[in-house]
Amino acid sequence: MSRTVRIDLAYDGSAFHGWQIQPRLRTVQGDLSAMASRLLGREVKPTGAGRTDTGVHALGQVAHLVCESRDEVERLTRALRRTAPDDIEIISVREVSPDFEARFSAVWRRYEYRLLLGRDLFRRNLEWQIHWDLDRDAMAAGAELFSGAHDYSSFCKATSLKENNVCDVSECRFQWRGGSAIFHIRANRFLHHMVRTLVGTLVEVGKGLRPPAEIRDILAARDRSAAGKMAPAHGLYLAEVGYPEALSDPRYRANGAGLRSAINEEETR
Repeated sequence: MSRTVRIDLAYDGSAFHGWQIQPRLRTVQGDLSAMASRLLGREVKPTGAGRTDTGVHALGQVAHLVCESRDEVERLTRALRRTAPDDIEIISVREVSPDFEARFSAVWRRYEYRLLLGRDLFRRNLEWQIHWDLDRDAMAAGAELFSGAHDYSSFCKATSLKENNVCDVSECRFQWRGGSAIFHIRANRFLHHMVRTLVGTLVEVGKGLRPPAEIRDILAARDRSAAGKMAPAHGLYLAEVGYPEALSDPRYRANGAGLRSAINEEETR
């Protein structure tokens, strides 16, 4: 009987060409696939919760793969962590419900974007370093306008637009400590480049180039040209992914079509 294994992992995306396997390029999915395939003695390809782009990091990426036996589950649980390279950390490996799918079972995702007002040579690949002061109150006011369900077409790469581009944002805020900030955003789904475009627009608000209230007009425009420039990839982190609790139980079987979420068609990268 086949068994589904959930893998929670973190990675420094600096040396990776994103999550998804690409010919002759190093990717997170490629490394994880090679690690698991060596342990199982057959080719396997883990599926991830979010297809992060080149340079994007993860604190809480989730992947799954299907094992053919309990022995395979035990091999991964026992040894996968020890085979990881220095820029990948395997946080946990455990058997879950056969209905669990890292991408389509997700009911929400949370991303972080990290800013530094200044320069630090040793953190240049880990955050967006900005060399001017920003109006923090204006940025906070702009961020509040993203809360709730909105059409985010203006914040999506034009070629990645779907028929439905509505996202329900349940958290959108800046957390400041001295000259550093972490921008937190949580939603039921994300569009391609949504978080980076949103952060780039809010930085323009902080620089005084746009008033906070203009966020409403940008959302209403449903036009990528209405929003600001996209923030660099290296400040973005996939922080956490949420799933129905029932899918953590290896014995759980859903009725009918299971708990697949039809809205998780595309994620930010």
